Amino acid sequence: MWPGLSKALKAGLTTAAMTAALVALALGNEHLLRATEVTPGVNWIYLPAGIRMCYVLVLPIQGTVAIFGASLLMASREPTFGWALVVSSACVTAAGPVLSRIVAVQRLGLQPNLENLNFVMLWKLAALFGLFSTTLHQAFYASMGREPAFASMWIGDTLGCLLCLYGLKGLAVIWRQWNQRGSV
Repeated sequence: MWPGLSKALKAGLTTAAMTAALVALALGNEHLLRATEVTPGVNWIYLPAGIRMCYVLVLPIQGTVAIFGASLLMASREPTFGWALVVSSACVTAAGPVLSRIVAVQRLGLQPNLENLNFVMLWKLAALFGLFSTTLHQAFYASMGREPAFASMWIGDTLGCLLCLYGLKGLAVIWRQWNQRGSV
């Protein structure tokens, strides 16, 4: 795709692009879905949550780095956060999808190549991600004295994840069909 570039440079560029896309989506979600916000950082529909899960499913290491980087950028906008809270927030945000992927592969039977990402697995993965992401974020918010909003955050993260996972599944089907036509 990019002849002449080293693998490390390609990985770095891909990770930077993923980071930028996640920041853009998070900012877009803040503005376009403002009406779904329950408390700061909690929405009834949160699309960036789904993108985070997709990143970690498709490119586990690069996805995690991109999530961490985007989360650093987003958390640094919070005027009350010192550097320790910015880094902690980024760790919490990156941990949810990573833990979900690990549990899905080791306990739910998700194949690392996503071949068995079927209807049931999509729902299980979205619910699992919603649980991990929400629990970690709500614990982080509680440590800062923020108002709890577990149910609305779980619904928002799970819905965002489902929407994005179904998009990923659709792209995977299109990709396979395109590759099959090219190899015939």
